[in-house]
Amino acid sequence: MKKSILTLFFILLFSCSLYPQCTEPVNGSSSSELSGVTFQGDTTGKVPLNHSLYNLWEKIDNSMISPDGKWVSYELNPGKGDGNLILVNLFNKKSDTIKRGYDAVFSPNSDFIAFKIKPPEDSTRKAKLEKKKKEQMPKDSFGVVSFLNLGGKELFIDSYFKSGNLVSFKVPEENASWTAFTLENSKNKKDTASRSNIKTYEFIVLNPVTSKKFEFADVSNFSFSKNGSKLGFITLKKGKNDTSSVTLFDTREQKEKEIFKSQGYIKNISLDDKGTQSAFIYSPDTAEVKRYGLFYWSAAENKVRKIADMNSTGIPYDWEISEHANLNFSEDGTMLYFGTAPKILQPPKDTIPDDEIAKLDVWHWDDPLLQTQQIHELEKEKKRNYRAVYHLTDKTDVVNRIVQLEDKTLETVRTSLKGNGKYAAGISYKPYLKMQSWCDPEYSDIYSVNVLTGERKLIFEKARYRAWISSGGNYILWFNSDDSSYYSYSNIKNEYYQLTKSIHLQFCDELWDMPNPPEPYGIGGWIQNDSYVLIYDRFDIWKFSPDNSELPVKLTEGRESQTRYRYIKLDPEEIFIKNDEKILLKSFNEDNYSEGYYSLIVDSGELPKKLIFQDYHFSGLKKSKKADKIIWQKCTYTEFNNIWNSNIDFSGQEKISDANPQQTKYLWGTAELVKWKGPNNEDMRGILYKPENFNPENKYPMIVYFYEKYTDRINYYYPVAPSRSVINFPLYNSNGYVIFLPDISYDIGYPGESALKYVMSGTAYVISLGFIDENNVGLQGQSWGGYQVAYIVTQTNFYKCAMAGAPVANMTSAYGGIRLESGIVRSHQYEDTQSRIGVTLWDSLSLYIKNSPLFLADKISTPLLLMANDADGAVPWQQGIEFFNALRRLDKKVWMLTYNDDQHNLTKWPNRVDLSIRMKQFFDHYLKGEPMPKWMSEGIPAINKEIDKGLNN
Repeated sequence: MKKSILTLFFILLFSCSLYPQCTEPVNGSSSSELSGVTFQGDTTGKVPLNHSLYNLWEKIDNSMISPDGKWVSYELNPGKGDGNLILVNLFNKKSDTIKRGYDAVFSPNSDFIAFKIKPPEDSTRKAKLEKKKKEQMPKDSFGVVSFLNLGGKELFIDSYFKSGNLVSFKVPEENASWTAFTLENSKNKKDTASRSNIKTYEFIVLNPVTSKKFEFADVSNFSFSKNGSKLGFITLKKGKNDTSSVTLFDTREQKEKEIFKSQGYIKNISLDDKGTQSAFIYSPDTAEVKRYGLFYWSAAENKVRKIADMNSTGIPYDWEISEHANLNFSEDGTMLYFGTAPKILQPPKDTIPDDEIAKLDVWHWDDPLLQTQQIHELEKEKKRNYRAVYHLTDKTDVVNRIVQLEDKTLETVRTSLKGNGKYAAGISYKPYLKMQSWCDPEYSDIYSVNVLTGERKLIFEKARYRAWISSGGNYILWFNSDDSSYYSYSNIKNEYYQLTKSIHLQFCDELWDMPNPPEPYGIGGWIQNDSYVLIYDRFDIWKFSPDNSELPVKLTEGRESQTRYRYIKLDPEEIFIKNDEKILLKSFNEDNYSEGYYSLIVDSGELPKKLIFQDYHFSGLKKSKKADKIIWQKCTYTEFNNIWNSNIDFSGQEKISDANPQQTKYLWGTAELVKWKGPNNEDMRGILYKPENFNPENKYPMIVYFYEKYTDRINYYYPVAPSRSVINFPLYNSNGYVIFLPDISYDIGYPGESALKYVMSGTAYVISLGFIDENNVGLQGQSWGGYQVAYIVTQTNFYKCAMAGAPVANMTSAYGGIRLESGIVRSHQYEDTQSRIGVTLWDSLSLYIKNSPLFLADKISTPLLLMANDADGAVPWQQGIEFFNALRRLDKKVWMLTYNDDQHNLTKWPNRVDLSIRMKQFFDHYLKGEPMPKWMSEGIPAINKEIDKGLNN
């Protein structure tokens, strides 16, 4: 007779738990006790996965469909090694492979595709072994395939163009069959007389359809107009007197025209959408710090003139034109956006040796940002600039041509109508920068900004979450976490509206379990003319009038079926939704995790129409710009994430990729949703991954992995790949392990106990099903999961072994630690977010101690494998050292892996493979009775670490 789940929970929790007399785990089975589990092969002829197969599994990246809907491209990349660019003709279903191609772009006319080509990995590896300098290393090439005259009969009948030593390439967005690219300037040596460090390149303008090619030398920068009619580029002739020029190339007439030339330096060229206006910055200065002016050309005037410099009206005193800002025209071409910054002083000449200068960082208690964060952001700060606008035409409200929109008190301004709008939303974080150390997300003040005059109005203080400017610029929308309501402000009427007050539902996360206020679900977008805004609740989409002139309308009925609906933006250029437009919605059922797509016409009064809804995970949906054709990907745990194409209503579905066919040769696994009741009758759920050809009469070893919640990923596919930090589920399934992933919800102040409750009750439930060897169950987690593993083994000795990657062991020291990847102090994690203590260290020291595994290390009897990498930017690796040393002092069985100069989650391939091998050896020893490898039985002395990895027995 099986034990009840509740009984098992308490047996697991208290058996050999927290009692000093229990010095060994209650398990200890030998490999002979694992009868009934088949680990090698099966009757189908399939074999288990192993570490030698990592390079066989490929992933699909950067899928695209051509504007005319007739072509698809995608990258097929192995975990390590040379990938390929795949081109598919949807008319005749033929495909071709461009070896090592990547970063492809279709032309706007769908008559060619341009891409980069990586050098072969073996040639790069050879150059590394030969210790070649960076400039001597193999470079990317540029490739173009033209298929203008295809007609559906052959795959490629035009040309294939390739050129080596690529620096960059561009393709215009609209109506052109041109591309332009720069190549390393191999012919010219550095001119020692030049004072410039600006790099110049060979420059080629190419029409792949006609094979017309134009070549230019010494080009530093270039830019297309959006419609592709003009191409502007900057040339720098280096010498004793460096001379710069700007040339416009007309792609229709195929002629170039030099519009400006002078001694000095030009940067940041831009053209308007139609190619009738251009702007750039120029300085005649030869000093290290240069003063730039803003210059402007128009086809109507047919001349270049300076329109702004540091002395211009509208530029703040002691500020100047920034060389680091992008130049952008508004869509209608009436406004030019540029950047300004406080004037940079010329650096003083060195008068004393470097070793006689004191070098230090001065920390001040009232600094807005910590020194560590300031230093981390130093290069960014040196280039910081503030947005300004130059009004190119006369407008009624314009007083000054130049309006400074951003400054040190208002760092961010979001414009509307693609830069055309009269109003913008301003966001200022400055009053709350210091609070970022303990508040997340950071507070901000919201302003209404008049783009024509620069006038600002503070409309809301201390907002917790982001603000939106409406597509037409008439309204600013934000979520007030104090009363959990959305508000809008009319820029025209100067009036406020509380939008969601009349709806007795939450428009912020209903399942939120962190100390900070729940996040809003967000908005879907704005309806044409700012007439409505689409706002999400947990499941549904609501249509609100931003001035409350109409009652809200619920457009979907998702709550009844626990189905979530979200708008999918198919056109990146779209800024609003038309009332009569048929839009696409992504759907997701929170009960059974089915997914799919629906269509909806906003003003039809009808509910969404189902297009596809299946037990798959859908992703990567993209629509062709000029045809009703789409591509998307779908997968399950057992089925790879291949690409499909169809009409926009999902009729005519066809699979167009077939990656990883080798999977059929290997044992895999299945994913199953499990639900159970917790010790207090809570609804709990998790994912159970079972080995292929699972036999319920067998007893399987099990590894319990967890982070927070994973069940909504039940249909995710996990390729066979070396671990960055977490066990590879298919690899372990294939080798006879059951993997269990329980969802965890948290009580504020008690994250460790919360994890213990959910993990232990879930383990008890799965054991009650009868096919788990309860004497051979292990734990694994990384980062937040690693912390929870470390805590759980202080509370129970049930688990045979455990692996904790990057765990926080001591919350009292981690509280004031620094995240090296950002320079930010970790306090906010404990007070406001993931670590969920909810109070400061001084408000409740006891909670920090109670939740810290370090202070309970003497209770641990579970053999423990730790990972703490010395370049971890998220969790200080000293946390691993503290924990390891405590366990070592207590004579506990513990090992720690420190991968040198690698990160929180491993990035280096050899380290990832090494971790995968060691982690599996660890679990195989304890859960399967395999022999202990040398690194576990004897350790690896530092003097031998480059010679003997200790992976053999």
